[in-house]
Amino acid sequence: MMETMDGMVTEKNVGIQAVTGQENTLVSEMVNTQIEDMDEEKKIPVNALDLLLGGDTDKIKLPTKRIEITRLSEVYGSPFYVTLQAVSASKWEELQDMALKIQGKDLDIDTNLLQIFVVMESVLDDSGKPLFKNKELMMKFGSPTPKELIKKILLSGEIVSIYGAVSDISGFKDSSIEEVKN
Repeated sequence: MMETMDGMVTEKNVGIQAVTGQENTLVSEMVNTQIEDMDEEKKIPVNALDLLLGGDTDKIKLPTKRIEITRLSEVYGSPFYVTLQAVSASKWEELQDMALKIQGKDLDIDTNLLQIFVVMESVLDDSGKPLFKNKELMMKFGSPTPKELIKKILLSGEIVSIYGAVSDISGFKDSSIEEVKN
């Protein structure tokens, strides 16, 4: 059994037949090659609490994803890449609170506003700062707020697509967790 870098304990099974003489060297080389090439590993469960307590806290970072906004690439004649960063649980809650709409006694979340807030926080420039909060960029486009800047630069569908991509890397997709089968 071996412990991998991520703390998972793995077990590899290799079948070896007894041989004699010159065949021993050949079989030995074949077995070593098979061990190196094995794709199947049997994962043995480890206590989640032990993993968290024994792990490096610096490894838990917000995921990022680099995307191209193709329309803007065509407009500017050069690839228009931005980095998307996942939104933490506490920030997501804050953004939802900012997008609350009160009508009488009813509370509702303004989905369009939430999408704009998520885009505003998660689209980063090359220095890792929120792109749409850049004061120089807001001045260039005559936008008093990041919200207005987003509306000037991005189409509605692009806002929704970026929001979807950020939601995915923030854990809002089916493949974020898996059911453990015994």
